[in-house]
Amino acid sequence: MFQRYFIERSRSELIYWGIMAIVFMFLRNNLSSMTGLIIVAGVFYAARFFKETHHSGNGVAYFMIPATQLEKLTVAIVMTSLYYYVMMMVAYVVGNLAGTLLNNILAGINFFPQAIIHQSSLQWVLFEHGGLFPKAMFESIKMDVYSTRNVYWFFSFFLLIQSLFLLGSIYFKTKHAFKTFSVSVLIFILLNILFFIEAKLIMGDYLNSAELAIASQKEWELWLELFAVPAKILYYLLPVYFWVVSYFRLTEKQV
Repeated sequence: MFQRYFIERSRSELIYWGIMAIVFMFLRNNLSSMTGLIIVAGVFYAARFFKETHHSGNGVAYFMIPATQLEKLTVAIVMTSLYYYVMMMVAYVVGNLAGTLLNNILAGINFFPQAIIHQSSLQWVLFEHGGLFPKAMFESIKMDVYSTRNVYWFFSFFLLIQSLFLLGSIYFKTKHAFKTFSVSVLIFILLNILFFIEAKLIMGDYLNSAELAIASQKEWELWLELFAVPAKILYYLLPVYFWVVSYFRLTEKQV
């Protein structure tokens, strides 16, 4: 399955990662833009992975491959998560080196008037704290139960998003990314409405009182600590849940 993927898409993969490297040339020192690029581009990458299963000719050929649904799904998970993330890091390295070199060449020859381009030292914004999965990226995403600091690693967030849109690529026949995003937002809004209604029913008197405005910080932190553990467990189990649903959906499509 891996061999088939690279044989059929070797040219498009090379073009895709070349474009990513060029984009990183311009975004190499902007952490928020780079994290946004990885998430957004990853969404479309995952959302289109199973697009061939929605076409009669290509779908029949795909499901006739002598591999189990578990093997096919495993390949999809590895390609849309681990492979994609590692290749993004490679594209960043190439783009950062090329961008810094080009910047310094243009600054050195004084091609532009009034010193529009200045000499720049090589900076590794994504890798500034080291590690296989850059800590700098994690700290821009995570959120703590006490404040706005981080709780979840960036890679776990990335994994959750990829698993969700991978399911969308199997479930929806067209406009996979848009439909998956729309349904996710709708479900999120409905869950928030249900949560508000339940909170109103359980704590209605308290919520309507003036005490809410002067509630102590310790009480708020205690409430967060109470729900932090189950929330974390649910958060880390969601990708597994989406993968299991994807497996059954893929099996259903084959039937």
